[in-house]
Amino acid sequence: MKRRFLLTFFGVCLYASCLMAQQKAISGKVTSSDGNGVSNVTVIVKGTTRSVQTNADGSFSIQAAPGETLIFRAIGSGETSQVVGSGNVYNIKLMGSEEAIDEVVVTAMGIKKEKKALGYAVQDLGSEELMKNKTANIVNSLAGKIAGVNVTQTSGGAGAGASIILRGGTSLERDNQPLFVVDGVIYDNSTGVNGNSLFDGASSTNSTYSNRVMDINPEDIENVSVLKGPAAAALYGSRAAAGVILITTKNGKEGTASVTVNSRLLSNWANRFPEYQDQYKRGFYQQDGKLMEGDATATMGSWGAKFGPNDQRYNNMSDFFKSSVSWDNSVSLSGGSKTGNFYLSASDFRQKGMLPGTEYNKTTVRFNGQQNYGILKVGANVAYSSADQLSSLTSGGLYGYSGEGAVQGAFIWPRDMDMKHWLNDDGTKYRPFNWQQVTEDFDNPYWVMNKMPRTDDTKRLTGSFKAGIDITDWWDLNYTVGIDRYMQKTSRFTEPGSGVSQIYQKGLLSENDNDFQYISSNIMTNFKKKFGDFDMNLLLGSTAEMTSIEYNGRKGWNFIIPGFYAVTNTALTDRALAQQKTKKRMVGFYGEYRASYKNYAYITVTGRNDWTSTLPIDNRSYFYPSVSGSFIFSEFIPQNDILSFGKVRASWARVGKDASPYVTNTYVVTPAEYTLYNNGTGVGVRNDWLRGNRELLPEITESQEYGVDLNLFGNKLGLEFTYYKNRSINQLMQPRTSQATGYILMWTNAGEIVNNGLELSAKVSPIKKEDFRWDLTLNASRNKGKVENLLPGMDVLYVTDVQVGNAKAASFNGGNFMAISGSKWLRSPEGHLVLNAQSGMPQSDGLVTHEIGNRESKLFGGLNNNFQYKSWNLSFLLDYRIGGDVYNGTDYYMTTMGMSKRSMDREKLTLTGVVKTGENPDKTPIYSEVQTFEYEAGKMYKIGNQDRSGEDIISSYYKDGGAYNLESTNYMTNTNWLRLRTISLSYSLPKNMLSRMKAIKGATATLTGTNLWLWTNYKGMDPETSAAGAGAVGSSSVGIDYNGVPAMAGVNFGLSLTF
Repeated sequence: MKRRFLLTFFGVCLYASCLMAQQKAISGKVTSSDGNGVSNVTVIVKGTTRSVQTNADGSFSIQAAPGETLIFRAIGSGETSQVVGSGNVYNIKLMGSEEAIDEVVVTAMGIKKEKKALGYAVQDLGSEELMKNKTANIVNSLAGKIAGVNVTQTSGGAGAGASIILRGGTSLERDNQPLFVVDGVIYDNSTGVNGNSLFDGASSTNSTYSNRVMDINPEDIENVSVLKGPAAAALYGSRAAAGVILITTKNGKEGTASVTVNSRLLSNWANRFPEYQDQYKRGFYQQDGKLMEGDATATMGSWGAKFGPNDQRYNNMSDFFKSSVSWDNSVSLSGGSKTGNFYLSASDFRQKGMLPGTEYNKTTVRFNGQQNYGILKVGANVAYSSADQLSSLTSGGLYGYSGEGAVQGAFIWPRDMDMKHWLNDDGTKYRPFNWQQVTEDFDNPYWVMNKMPRTDDTKRLTGSFKAGIDITDWWDLNYTVGIDRYMQKTSRFTEPGSGVSQIYQKGLLSENDNDFQYISSNIMTNFKKKFGDFDMNLLLGSTAEMTSIEYNGRKGWNFIIPGFYAVTNTALTDRALAQQKTKKRMVGFYGEYRASYKNYAYITVTGRNDWTSTLPIDNRSYFYPSVSGSFIFSEFIPQNDILSFGKVRASWARVGKDASPYVTNTYVVTPAEYTLYNNGTGVGVRNDWLRGNRELLPEITESQEYGVDLNLFGNKLGLEFTYYKNRSINQLMQPRTSQATGYILMWTNAGEIVNNGLELSAKVSPIKKEDFRWDLTLNASRNKGKVENLLPGMDVLYVTDVQVGNAKAASFNGGNFMAISGSKWLRSPEGHLVLNAQSGMPQSDGLVTHEIGNRESKLFGGLNNNFQYKSWNLSFLLDYRIGGDVYNGTDYYMTTMGMSKRSMDREKLTLTGVVKTGENPDKTPIYSEVQTFEYEAGKMYKIGNQDRSGEDIISSYYKDGGAYNLESTNYMTNTNWLRLRTISLSYSLPKNMLSRMKAIKGATATLTGTNLWLWTNYKGMDPETSAAGAGAVGSSSVGIDYNGVPAMAGVNFGLSLTF
């Protein structure tokens, strides 16, 4: 056996050597239709695995034998072929993008494919398009540019994250954001709370948090490919349910090494503030009509007297949010030879926040390298990033409110109080109500920002090593091993004397360490052959993954030595510890078979089987298949001036999502704060509240997708239509169970999500001349998410901690996935308000589970315009959304405190409705004729046995718990908006000027504006909002506006030089 193997091995080597002996060096240059060199064009010897990429000026060199065919492919451009003859130099001109019917895109596992061969929708963006509205967070750069991609920029805070959803949510209680893959290695994009919220008090609603894809330097990205549907992402199996975003970073090119320096100066400001009243001062009117005002009232509510002509009004809100200045600098060095290339970069981003003392700083370093040794190719990349965020509490959380939140406080701070007065001359805290308990203080926002900081320090290292061997011209083998690891340290500090619980009056410090590590191994082999008119390709592979997360938290309060803030400076009885470790392993085998006939009929079949450690032993193996195909019908239509290209496509796929670690078992746990509850004596362990389930199944998403792609009028207009239907079953959830079992919650499978959607993408060049060109791209999307088959008796499901007043983010059985639940006024069968017979106030109907709105937009998308005139370029992106309800929780809170614009109308209150006068024999109520109750300021009214002033009645109507707030829809808006997301003007030095500069190869200056204009019917802040930040667990908190940092508008000037 050994001898036979050696003979076979030497035979293969001899065969390969004979082939190489016939080959010769082929070189040339690839140019575009305007004569400029095109970089990053893939040059492939047809029928082999030999390939190279063009360098910065479009030149290339590759080994090929006479008679072989060279294929030239560029992502987003056309394909051209050239047969090798006796010559050694071939200069190629690629078709323009409007003529590109053989466009190449990056698909699952990083495989480049002709777009015309795909049976599903894939869209991608190159580095040039991404950099037109460059942001620190690459997710924001996708907004409005790709159909079916819904990006929500959650906050204007420094380092704020963004959420991204592809074609609606697929999980009721799990993360619905897509899988990110960078250079073939899965890249964690965790969002939300950095730490254990039950331990340190941090919630996803009271501060600004990042999402971890922000750790990537956007300048390093060459291409982003979005696999929107399960069929496109099927090779990722258990990770494919929410779609996949593939990021490819830059490589060096053959030729002289080049250095590129980029620098940007950014200025940002708040684009919108909530509407507020500026007519009334702090105070309130008693029942007898007496005005209570001044510090003696101990109130922050603005229910007092009107401002007089000589009264001072302070601009607390606008003074608190300052314009910020940021710097973004990067440098890269790249180069290569005929056999290898390298890319080295470093960047530094410094962002000052609009809130006092807040900032976000990020530094990155990256190295990518490749080298060919004959038939062996090796490559490696490594990236390091350090991100530091300094923030503070923005709100006190969504369950009620406290004086902790800085933004929350700034929005309701009375106009007759100077918010800048927050310290006494001796540096101690200024307390306007210094006679009351400190625990009852409503802390000044400046105190919160300066004395209650929150820090997040993340160090991240990612890398991979790749090796590939071209065994023959039709068989290759590739192996990739990768790692993604980051260590995150967070701290939460509360200054002694803050308005917090009595136990923390001498200060509190909470520190958390998170250590995340993901290691993967992927081996893949590919066979491709041509049999007559058939091209066939078989891909086989296997992956192994291990994820481990370790969390350690420590907390101390009541500092012994004043001014020395450390957990060790507390008594043992005033400390608490928390620790958690999780590990997960997954192994998968996958395959893909592709076949085409005469370049007009294509079919792809994939299959993947995953084994995961998080599911029960009997249920941990699952198979995920897909099938897709496309047919180019234009090949059978005579050539005409209307239809240039036409394709129909269809796909079906089944993908999944496995469980979180350890949900199959039930555990005993150590409570986080035994020392707190037991005066330091401690106890042992207790049963967990959550019961495991050894019969859990993975979530399964089945998808159908149908589409038509058309190129019209000589390929000048391109259209892509897509319809899809996704059904996600076996939802992993933890509903309440009978406490007789000894538990509160229990893991189970129940519920389904059904998403139906339409997508349209259009590309057109209305004007194309030698010196002037106008390119326009439009995308439009609609998704409708419904929930079905929840557990018996479960009409509504709440996942996130998003609640303001009686309004909550929810999913309804048989209703909308992204719903809002709330309370309503009681109404008669005829629809009249049922009023209290004595006060005339509306009443609640007793339910808080009404489905009062749907946060999902009816239509969303973007319109991207690009104008090129010689060396000048002007581009702008319009982003729009039609429909989708937004709950204005910020206005709710401001109304209860007398600061909203709607609370300004307090001179007269008129209420019209019916009152209950009796009951019928069947207990149904009898109502009176329609009545009207009126109350005016300055008058007294008899209500029951009480005399009450009009001012007291009217203010009580709006205050927390008042009758006005029993109708949650009072704060709802069915929102439409159109915004100028970005506008950018750039100028590049022309070639004739650069030719006179020996050192400079390229120079571009850019002026960019972001969010400079917004039209909307929404009266709150920016309608693009998410109260719980960038997380997308379940139906998320998109569409809930609650005391967030206002969105930013800004301008920036950039300069790019290449040497």
